[in-house]
Amino acid sequence: MAPCAFSCAGVMDPERLVQCPYDKNHQIRACRFPYHLSKCRENNKKIAQELATCPYNARHRVLKHKLKLHISTCPDNSEPELFSGKLTWGIV
Repeated sequence: MAPCAFSCAGVMDPERLVQCPYDKNHQIRACRFPYHLSKCRENNKKIAQELATCPYNARHRVLKHKLKLHISTCPDNSEPELFSGKLTWGIV
């Protein structure tokens, strides 16, 4: 997985190029990335079905079977146990 281009701290060059998760040939400026994700998701529905969105950063799209690994290593994850499956969310 490529290094995270975004962080909650917002420390990032808006002109930095970020690779699109839907089309590896797309290199998008960070400041345009959220708009591009939405547009490219609509144009690549088959790939979109295979990807999951990170609960810590909506700009992170990873393969569904790699989501748990991403969550545990996501740089925006300030509470690693939150999505570990250990919480019951009030269900007994």
